[in-house]
Amino acid sequence: MKEENKNNEGLSRFLTAQEGKTIHEQALIEIQEGKLGFECWMRYVYPQLKRSGTSQLTEFYGIKDREEAKAYIEHPILRKRPIEAAQVLLNLEKPLHEIFSNLGVLKLRSCMLLFASITNEPIFMQVLNKYHW
Repeated sequence: MKEENKNNEGLSRFLTAQEGKTIHEQALIEIQEGKLGFECWMRYVYPQLKRSGTSQLTEFYGIKDREEAKAYIEHPILRKRPIEAAQVLLNLEKPLHEIFSNLGVLKLRSCMLLFASITNEPIFMQVLNKYHW
């Protein structure tokens, strides 16, 4: 129980970044329209595991381990967001490289692999299959 509370407290950075009708929803609109602005929101719309030697934003929004990833996908608010963001990818008609930078595509893949590995939610595997990852 104590570990679960610790993980949920750590997830507050994602809740703060995704509050209300803000960057999260704007990011999904940009993806749907195939016209991205600045991809800084990638880190919390499509979260991935932390890696050493990355930017401060990537370090801050990086998921530290599988336990935190599980807490993220089990969180009542955060759970729906990567599922919704994955659905946007499934509905895209344009190739990913026409919308995202090469680094953005790698981050998308990393996020889908992470969530596909820790949950039975089928949408993550559907995205992986669509893009032959």
